[in-house]
Amino acid sequence: MSDASALTLVAVDRVPRPTLLALRVAPEQLGFVGRVVDLLADAQSRPSADPLAFVLGDQVIGLCCIEREPRTIAPIAFDAPAVGLRGFFIDARWQRRGLGRRALSALLHALPERHPAARLLVLSVDEGNTAALGLYRQAGFVDGAARYHGGPVGRGQRLLLRPFHP
Repeated sequence: MSDASALTLVAVDRVPRPTLLALRVAPEQLGFVGRVVDLLADAQSRPSADPLAFVLGDQVIGLCCIEREPRTIAPIAFDAPAVGLRGFFIDARWQRRGLGRRALSALLHALPERHPAARLLVLSVDEGNTAALGLYRQAGFVDGAARYHGGPVGRGQRLLLRPFHP
């Protein structure tokens, strides 16, 4: 399969569960992202969650969850109507091909249609996750005012913000 195939977003309820559960991150990324089974259970437990799969051609290559209640990402007020991003990852077998950048671009492009009232995407990222920080900054995310201590792997978390418009 060519990496030039179309990369699309699909609601996870349209993807066979075994296909989703087969997704994995590299062992060193597990502390940043967590296990897919836990991400899916978390998304199913919150009515505000919009879990999405990234599909390249006919292959599911990653996952993320848009959170309609951004206060679950950071318990602060935002200057614009916002949605949050959590659990963004590309399967370990598909990494290092520029697909994270393409997936994030596809997500940003789809947000105005999926969440028309929102104008801001917020996320928190572990300060030790330099690959993710670089990806998000390249995509136009900027540091927010908040910093959290004691993330999943014990380091601080940065709040990143990215305006988007229809």
